[in-house]
Amino acid sequence: MARRARPHLDRFPLIATGELSAARKITGRFWSKHTSEVLGPEEYLLEMNRVLLGSLAVSFVHCTTRIRVTPSEPSRDFALYVPLEGGVEIVTDGRQLAGSRSRPLLRGPFRSTRFEASPIRCLVVDIPAAVIAEAAAAAKVTVPCHASIGPGHAERITRLVKLLASAANGSPGVVGLQRLRAGERRRRMPDAIRRLERSVVEALMEAAVPVTLSPQRGGGDGRCDVEALKAWLAGEAPRRLRIAELAEHSGVSSRTVERAFLRTGCTPLEYLRGVRLERARRMLSDRAPAATVAEAAILAGFAHLGRFSAEYRRRFGELPSQTLLRGS
Repeated sequence: MARRARPHLDRFPLIATGELSAARKITGRFWSKHTSEVLGPEEYLLEMNRVLLGSLAVSFVHCTTRIRVTPSEPSRDFALYVPLEGGVEIVTDGRQLAGSRSRPLLRGPFRSTRFEASPIRCLVVDIPAAVIAEAAAAAKVTVPCHASIGPGHAERITRLVKLLASAANGSPGVVGLQRLRAGERRRRMPDAIRRLERSVVEALMEAAVPVTLSPQRGGGDGRCDVEALKAWLAGEAPRRLRIAELAEHSGVSSRTVERAFLRTGCTPLEYLRGVRLERARRMLSDRAPAATVAEAAILAGFAHLGRFSAEYRRRFGELPSQTLLRGS
């Protein structure tokens, strides 16, 4: 990110630091207590602005390097991640999601989670569980949980979140309301801001209309729940898999599985390869349970070490042995 873009919410500065401990102390006041780790290779600098609105809170986060954050306590509320530059990856209760400029992420209540981000500029919207439940009831949809928001909804949600941040930053009254208690702040929030808050949540409900698995088996042609299939793949990645097995698990045809994945920007095998590479990288970084590159490759599901090394370097910009050496 060579170009220095203007930060969002600059009238609501929260923290600018190069110290992980300082960042944890501040963000732990409103997000789950957590540990954090700089994955590099760039120097760690964090800039964060945050505004409290009527029902929601919006944060602007700019981090200059790859980082891993692991909450040490569960959460019952929701967070919407809208990357402006860079990408995020979240593993929540065993479900793996990836977000980018074209794919915001909605993270729901969790028992355990892990968050990784590349150098990133991102808007994060905190949404109380009660607000989501009320909106879901009004829209007559199932309360959403964890979702990677794809084409058809992503552009609108990103636009609304940017508009909400811009409107809050441009409203002199919102600055003064930051000192008030939640109930009083909500009562006095400008109507334009409250309408935008509702629009963001309603857009999420539209994106949350459930896609059900077809009850058919053996090659049916119903709709494929890609996110559910990705969650299943996260646990099955180390073993050899074929498209036919994915289709059988989903109750649809192989062609339907392939088309569904292509709508998310990759083929099923490309996604599976990415899951395996991330698994290997974690083992090499942590040095457990693998002690060598070959063991990490095999445990992650790769049969050919040379092909693994080439794909690993293409994805992460370094050889597996370099990751292992840095983690030692």
